[in-house]
Amino acid sequence: MSHHQTPYEDTLRAANHRVTRQRILILDAVCDAGRHTTLGEIYARLRAIDGSIDRSTLYRALKLFVSLGLVVSAEAGNGETTYEIAAPQAHHHLVCRTCGVEQEISNEVMQVMDNAILSRYGFQIEAAHLVLSGRCATC
Repeated sequence: MSHHQTPYEDTLRAANHRVTRQRILILDAVCDAGRHTTLGEIYARLRAIDGSIDRSTLYRALKLFVSLGLVVSAEAGNGETTYEIAAPQAHHHLVCRTCGVEQEISNEVMQVMDNAILSRYGFQIEAAHLVLSGRCATC
C-alpha cells in the first residue's frame, strides 16, 4: 500500500496539521518498506535521506499518523511495534516469530472468525488491522 494512493495531505490539513517535508519523508520511509516495518528500520531509512530528523520527531509523527488513520501499528509478538501504511479496507496478517515471514489472512477467514466471536461472546470486532504472531509451516 502506498501513501500516495490516499489523500494524506488533505487528512493532515483537515485535522489542522501542517504538511511538512519531514512528515512526508517519514510517510515515505514507512511506505518504502512495503510491509510491516519497525521504528528502527524507519529511522534507518530516514537517516539515509535526511540526518537532521531525530527520533522524537519520528515518534511524534508516527503517533499523529496512527491517530489520523494514515498508518496502522501492531504489536509484532516480540514486544516491538511495527508500522504500515493504512489500507483502504481492513487487512490482517500472520507473522512468523522465527523467520519473520508475513502472510495476509483472507477476508473470508476473518469473517468466519468475526462471526464466531460475535455468536459466542456477543462481541463485535472493529479491528482494521490485526497481526497474529506464531510459527509458520516452514519453521
